[in-house]
Amino acid sequence: MAHLVLGYPTLAESVRTAEKYIAAGVEILELQIPFSHPTADGPVITAACQEATRQGVTVRDCIEAIRSLHTRFPTQEIMAMSYLNRIYAFGFQEFAAEIKSVGVRHLIIPDLPADSPAAENLSIKLVPVLAANTPDVRVEKLVKAGFDFFYLMSDFKITGSGFGLHPNLKAIIQKIKAHQSINPQSPRIGIGFGISTPEQARLVAQEADVAIIGSALIQAQNTGKLEEYLESLRNVF
Repeated sequence: MAHLVLGYPTLAESVRTAEKYIAAGVEILELQIPFSHPTADGPVITAACQEATRQGVTVRDCIEAIRSLHTRFPTQEIMAMSYLNRIYAFGFQEFAAEIKSVGVRHLIIPDLPADSPAAENLSIKLVPVLAANTPDVRVEKLVKAGFDFFYLMSDFKITGSGFGLHPNLKAIIQKIKAHQSINPQSPRIGIGFGISTPEQARLVAQEADVAIIGSALIQAQNTGKLEEYLESLRNVF
């Protein structure tokens, strides 16, 4: 699962970057709608978001960029990600309906509990973001609620920081898998935050279904080594 910030370094260039991700064979394309204060993100993604917002990239711009990608790559799985402020300002229900209409299957909002009242009756699936200290009773509640993708933070950190798999993650993963019979869609599990090398991605692949990479991809792009880095990840799964 490959993450990028729409609008960085420009909107047009971010779309071209997404095309490179797709050409490299990423399973899931995670497209972040930029917000000036992305609280879960580290310095790399924060700088990208702030540059995009400085340029005036709007939510509407991002929706249209995703529409263009979906039209040209209709089979590519796309997830959208942003923070509650931007979505709320646009209009929660309107945003959910529009983002679904352009081919997005899941929406990640790190600062909104996926089962909060604000998320009720949406026309798109939300992705719960779980930390290693999430209580068992909450994991069980979310699985029973029918969420079909879980985003696990690798450790207590922000994106782009050092890699490490918290030992509690195994128990959470086992809890989700133990309840797969409740949800006929068999929830997928992704782990992100700090993954930067193929070796680290392989370690994640031993525990989860999806390795989520973001900051390392932006850093590779900034240094002109994106294609080389994508090639190094090609045979991880």
